[in-house]
Amino acid sequence: MKALFAAIAVIVMMSLCSSAFAQVPSFPKDEPYARARKLLVKKGWKPVHEPEAGFVCQKDDPRCKGRPETVNCARTGLANCIFRWKRKGVVIDVLTVGETNPVITEVTCRSGCS
Repeated sequence: MKALFAAIAVIVMMSLCSSAFAQVPSFPKDEPYARARKLLVKKGWKPVHEPEAGFVCQKDDPRCKGRPETVNCARTGLANCIFRWKRKGVVIDVLTVGETNPVITEVTCRSGCS
C-alpha cells in the first residue's frame, strides 16, 4: 500500500512539474523578438512593467518603443535586452541580442515554475 501511495505521489509531482515547465514558451534559434512578442500576446502572456527598470528608453531606440515589458537593455556591445512577461503566475524573462532587429537568445523562468 505504501509503495502504491509513493508511486501515485511521484506521478502527481511529475505532472505538476511538467505543467509548470510546459508554461515556459520556447522559440526557434534566432527567432525575431517582434514575431515572438506577437505570439506571446496571442497565447495570453502579459507584458510586465517594472517601475525600477534599469533602462530608460530613448525616443529613437527601437528596442523598447511600444514595449512596456523592457527591463533592461545594454547600450553597447551586443545590445542585449531583457523583456519580462507573466501568465497564470509564471513570470519569464526573454533575453535578446541585436539593436536593430533583436533575436531571442534565451527564455528563463523568473518565478512560478517550481
